[in-house]
Amino acid sequence: MSSPVILVGLPRSGSTLVSRVLNEGLNCFVINDFYYLQYVEGIGGYAKSDSVTKKLLVDFIVDQVRNRTKPDDLEDEVWFGLPFSDDDLLKLDTFAEVYKTDNEIKNWSQILQDMMQFLAELANKPIWGYNTPQDYLNFSLISKAFADAKFIFLLRSPLSTLLSYKYYWTVDPKFHNDRGRYHPVVQSLAWKTCVTTYLGLRKEYGQSRCMLVKFETFLDNTAQVLSDISQFTGIEFPQVDLTSFGHNSSLSNNSSTKKSKRITGLEERICCRLTQNVSHEIDYDGFSMQPIGWGDAFTLLATTCRNVVYYSRQIVSSRNVRKRVLKFLNQLTLQTGQQLERHSVSITNDVSIQSDIV
Repeated sequence: MSSPVILVGLPRSGSTLVSRVLNEGLNCFVINDFYYLQYVEGIGGYAKSDSVTKKLLVDFIVDQVRNRTKPDDLEDEVWFGLPFSDDDLLKLDTFAEVYKTDNEIKNWSQILQDMMQFLAELANKPIWGYNTPQDYLNFSLISKAFADAKFIFLLRSPLSTLLSYKYYWTVDPKFHNDRGRYHPVVQSLAWKTCVTTYLGLRKEYGQSRCMLVKFETFLDNTAQVLSDISQFTGIEFPQVDLTSFGHNSSLSNNSSTKKSKRITGLEERICCRLTQNVSHEIDYDGFSMQPIGWGDAFTLLATTCRNVVYYSRQIVSSRNVRKRVLKFLNQLTLQTGQQLERHSVSITNDVSIQSDIV
């Protein structure tokens, strides 16, 4: 069985489109927006190996597969990328029912391995993987369970990420209540945390475990990026036409819509200030530094109020959200502490050198 391929990064960075392209691989099966580990954590399933937990995890995977398999009466959409027929889904249901009642004790990772291996074989593709952007925070956990897992870090420029997040709620009416997810500080810190994690893993493992894919490069030079992914993962790609998958906001060329969407000068400066220490390390330095407008502070105040209300409600009502927020804060705190420690060592070394010179 080939090593699993995990697509990570940040939401609103083109991961749905890239997941669909990975699924076009001749030997790779990928589930988009999987969030399996988040579900495991939500039900307290890491420490459990009982029949009830096993049933819940199997049912979750089956539901995710069904929700991402394109219905026959639907025009092609990027989000529906799984290559299963109705007969395939019936085979999945049969396998799942037998698997849930076989009395074998399995933990969360063994269940994931068994189910994904069956799905990969069902799709006649030996390599399996999934896309969950925030799973870069779970690198150690995944690596312990799957020692040879390959991680593709998908990133978009910090300003493009902010812009996509800011107008995420306009993509579809069902996302209207998610307007409060956006805040330039929150998304900028998340971007910085993701990049810092990648840089740390690259330093520790070299190019053997982690690969960086810039979404802008993916769009501009798809063939070369797919060639690089192929060398990294072993996925074999046919010729791919990105426009053949249906509507996707990442490919939108509606100029009138784009003109109405903008990051304010204040938001840009916040983003620059928070990300500049790491953005240049992966060649993202394109901050235009537009002037700060008179209304930018009021816009930021309104954004802050919406964000506080949104996450206050989410944290109170969802145990899963609470855990995800705490995990992100822990990672951010850890990285900040490491940066302060390196800075302190650097200052100490400088003082020592100056003392020697004197």
